[in-house]
Amino acid sequence: MKHKLFIALGLSLFGTAAMAQSLPPASIQSLGCDQATNRCSLTLNLEQVGPAECTANQITWESDSEQGKLAVALLSSAMMTNHQVEIELSNACYNALPELASFNVLARKSVK
Repeated sequence: MKHKLFIALGLSLFGTAAMAQSLPPASIQSLGCDQATNRCSLTLNLEQVGPAECTANQITWESDSEQGKLAVALLSSAMMTNHQVEIELSNACYNALPELASFNVLARKSVK
């Protein structure tokens, strides 16, 4: 019985991760936050990305959590130093924008 539970749990976690969209390395063109909604967004140098319901070249996330604040700091630093980022989107939308699931700041700089 325990084995079936672990298999079901493993498949459900894999299914969620498999549905997320990973983006190729990109440069951040702009980044800003809205105090009224506690949300931040960034604009990438990519075409439309995200789930079909909310494709855009902008991505949003909540900024009031510790992770959200850390994302603001690291992504701002990446933008100011022209470093590329790899972003994974969740399948959720907020205000017609795809939501950030995770990101990596790459050591290589953007080509201008």
